[in-house]
Amino acid sequence: MNFPSFTRSLALALALALALALAGALPAVAGQYETIDYYVQQMIALASAADEAGVLTFREQMENLPRPEPGDARQAHPFNQHGQERLAGGQLKEALAAFRQAFIADPTDPEIAGALGLTYLRSRRFKEAERLLVYALSLAPARSASWLTLGQVYGQQGDARRATGAFANAHRFAQDRPQVAEQLRQLATADPADAIRIGALQALRAARPASAAPPAPSPVLPSQPAAPVRPGTGSTSLPAAPVAPERPTTATDNLLGSLKQSLATLAQPADPVTTGSAAPGTADNGNPGQRIYRRSLPLTCLIVTFQDGKTANLGSGLLVSRDGLVITNNHVIDKAENLAVRCGDRESVARVRKRSREPDLASLATSLKSVDSFVLNQTYNQDLIGLDVFVIGNPYGLEGTFSTGVISGLREIDGVRYIQISAPISPGNSGGPVILRDGSVIGVATMGLKVGQNLNFAIAAAEVISSPIFEAKQMQIRRTGTP
Repeated sequence: MNFPSFTRSLALALALALALALAGALPAVAGQYETIDYYVQQMIALASAADEAGVLTFREQMENLPRPEPGDARQAHPFNQHGQERLAGGQLKEALAAFRQAFIADPTDPEIAGALGLTYLRSRRFKEAERLLVYALSLAPARSASWLTLGQVYGQQGDARRATGAFANAHRFAQDRPQVAEQLRQLATADPADAIRIGALQALRAARPASAAPPAPSPVLPSQPAAPVRPGTGSTSLPAAPVAPERPTTATDNLLGSLKQSLATLAQPADPVTTGSAAPGTADNGNPGQRIYRRSLPLTCLIVTFQDGKTANLGSGLLVSRDGLVITNNHVIDKAENLAVRCGDRESVARVRKRSREPDLASLATSLKSVDSFVLNQTYNQDLIGLDVFVIGNPYGLEGTFSTGVISGLREIDGVRYIQISAPISPGNSGGPVILRDGSVIGVATMGLKVGQNLNFAIAAAEVISSPIFEAKQMQIRRTGTP
């Protein structure tokens, strides 16, 4: 069999298999699906790497695949229209039944296949949604709506890397890019799934130079049932591509190479508008925030963890001794096989020195010698309420993001003392410093509530001082009002 006839048979067999599977007659054949899925995954990977030429090459290859003979569009139309009405009304079961009938009548219409995939997504049947959307893209590789829905499918499954690539393709192929950019901004700020917010934000950042889209707003914690959530992680499957060595490499070289690759992908310098930073050496014009930011930024660390040679987690930390001791949350480094940190413009591998689950803390040993370090403030009383606080961290890998607020309350949860703050924190802020006007650290950012606004919590520095991770010979402490 020659290649064109084989691909035509493959497309026909896949469409028929999907139609019969949806009708309940037989399962779709995995090998047929995987052949077309390969093209889609290549377009996702190349989009994640900002390789537009590669994306367009695979798009052309997909468009050159022979298409199956059209189905009965007239028979499919009323079913499709009925499904759209039911979907708009939130009647997922009825919409699913209607779209299935439309698909069986015409399995070659990418709009119908995409609508069925969207309905499966909203029904939280992610595997079925992925298969239908991949198939829809085989029919129309440049259909922006299918890419956008596929990105949400991957995000719901916790795969931020593939979500980013799919969202980037949704924007790349959109006829109305500002509209898609707005949809991505809404996902980046309001979707409950961390991986969707991360993927949408990264896609917006990647698209900004080409589209001149305005900066994406800072992500916020999702609105879901009130339960403390730890804003610690970013993507769990981001690639750490090897760096070509100029000399024999060691395990430390490889780890630092992975760190640099991850930083290049995730932690591009944040915009001054986003971080509120001032240029080095400029006067603060009486604004204590600028002084705090400039002094604290080199002491605030990005923490990258690795599993199976890949980036597993991102978080924040604070340098608390001049010989390179870094504090973070235990949940940031939990299950990590290797660790690396970046404080300011300096990088180091790290090892866990001490850790505890309650309070959620860990100390890391690094090679980052410093002439300066944070000072922990052991004050914990009602006089703190109402004081200004400043938070620095790396939400979603955006290094050096700066936010402000006040101390809203003092809370004890399961025997651990917390500082409640109004300053915004997001996934990736975990383990970062909460700083008073005098520059001392009053808390370690740890978690927030999913409901309400700016209901965020930091482990009190007083709790850090009394915890097993405290090193009296290395860490400095003070009380409010003391030098």
